[in-house]
Amino acid sequence: MKASTKKIVVLSVSSLVLLAGCGNGAEEGSTGNEGNGQITLTVWDYFENDAAHGRQQIELLEAYEEENPHITFERTYVPNADLNQRISQGIAGNQLPDIVLVDNPAHQAFAEAGAFADITEEVEEWGEAEHYYEGAWESTIFDGRNYGIPNNSNALALFYNVDMLEEAGVTEPPSTWEELEDVADQLTTDDTYGFAFSAVRDEQGTFQYLPFLWQSGADLDSLSSAEAISSMEFLQQMIDEGSMSENVINWDQQDLRTHFQLENVAMMVNGPWQVPNIRNEAEDLNWDVVTMPAGNQEASILGGENWAITSTSEHKEEAWEFLKYTQQPEVLGPTHEDGGRLPSRVDVGDDDDYIWNQDEQLRVFIDQLETAQPRAYGSNYPEISTIIQESLQRSLMGEDVEEVLNEADERVTPLLP
Repeated sequence: MKASTKKIVVLSVSSLVLLAGCGNGAEEGSTGNEGNGQITLTVWDYFENDAAHGRQQIELLEAYEEENPHITFERTYVPNADLNQRISQGIAGNQLPDIVLVDNPAHQAFAEAGAFADITEEVEEWGEAEHYYEGAWESTIFDGRNYGIPNNSNALALFYNVDMLEEAGVTEPPSTWEELEDVADQLTTDDTYGFAFSAVRDEQGTFQYLPFLWQSGADLDSLSSAEAISSMEFLQQMIDEGSMSENVINWDQQDLRTHFQLENVAMMVNGPWQVPNIRNEAEDLNWDVVTMPAGNQEASILGGENWAITSTSEHKEEAWEFLKYTQQPEVLGPTHEDGGRLPSRVDVGDDDDYIWNQDEQLRVFIDQLETAQPRAYGSNYPEISTIIQESLQRSLMGEDVEEVLNEADERVTPLLP
């Protein structure tokens, strides 16, 4: 699923480790019938069964079973908002499955808590790591060790209304912050805001703000820097100038799409999962998409999910064979060819046989993966994200940005790995 709609459960290392020592129940991941040579691998994911992602997940497991008759999967769908808590409870009761599909920002927290198996040696022997987008691969790493494999990726880019740009006499969509501010001003009318991004107070707000922080040249370890301050002041200024609505603090990414489709907003930041939605719901809308405008540098943000083998699995070898199977280009490509999910492997992303290279708008998101950075900030990331959300909303509502980010810097720095 798109990482940007996740609700990350706040999990500290201490609470996870405490949970890990609280029980010794039977392991959910050890349901194999070794006596007759048949092995059952248990899997948790949050892809709804009747959605495209869920159907593809089921088909993937069934295809592997057909090729490997000694393997049977027991798949459990866990709702998006509940999976992290379910994993935490599984650590406590020794009730983890063999394999989980986890939102990539949560990966490091569970690796540190001991939920995931260290597969560094297996990965080195496999020798395929070099084929992945840097950000996607980095999201599976904790403390220099590998604890999983990317399943799929996405990134944010800039959607724009083609007709509105033409009517305003703008010949090219913006490619820099200066151009974005200027074009947003030109596209703003009594009925339309020139630009919008989601600054809602949940993970979507952090997901949409971090690219601007990175584009400034700053990061979460330098929130009080001039670069970081410039990123927040840039967004605050567009509200002050009237080219962005202050209501963006209440708009999630679906709201952005709705306002864009109704032409209440001329440009928005959003992800590839919105492409089929816009095409289905607004057939007459003339729109396009380009990579995120650059500040001091180019940057976007990584979304998507990762595979992980749990540390309690009694079938790590069989689980690893399955993970390798999912990453074969001839398997990985068709699995993600629904438009909302993109491959994490560069060679698959560059393969002209797939829709993301036949569809110019989807290709933009493949290009954007080159500069998409992960939210790889250790086990305290959920708390860090909450601080960023608060700071973003305070700034956009008119508080002094330097004061807000100095305070945020003091709170975030001790939480960083």
